[in-house]
Amino acid sequence: MSELEQTELLKLAARASGAGRLENPDGSAEIRNPFCGDRLKLDVRLEDGKVVEIGYEIRACLVCQASASIVGERMPGRRVEEIANVAAEVERFLKDGGDPPEFFALFEPMKPHLNRHVCILMPFQGVAEAAEGAG
Repeated sequence: MSELEQTELLKLAARASGAGRLENPDGSAEIRNPFCGDRLKLDVRLEDGKVVEIGYEIRACLVCQASASIVGERMPGRRVEEIANVAAEVERFLKDGGDPPEFFALFEPMKPHLNRHVCILMPFQGVAEAAEGAG
């Protein structure tokens, strides 16, 4: 990973969009990554099938923190199914190649590192599990 890419990840992780637990969420999930010890507690607030707010508490690697920041910033306002589609698109990008969703392009250097795929996808898993728990 180049110094520029690492700097971009640091900036994104530091922005921490959505960081902080929600009061009275509609659903919550706790996700752990056994490979690197990442832990994510994620809350959602839903309205009419849309995720209107995401909050989270995270103890994780830089890659997972950056991904959580993207999810916290870009996913509110989307339907749960749409978020699942973005997650599938990111997973395809990581595993099979092709074009990434625009805001996930900085994870290109992680493609050969399969253990990092889990880190990138954890926030999506958290949203899916929290939304499922809300219903």
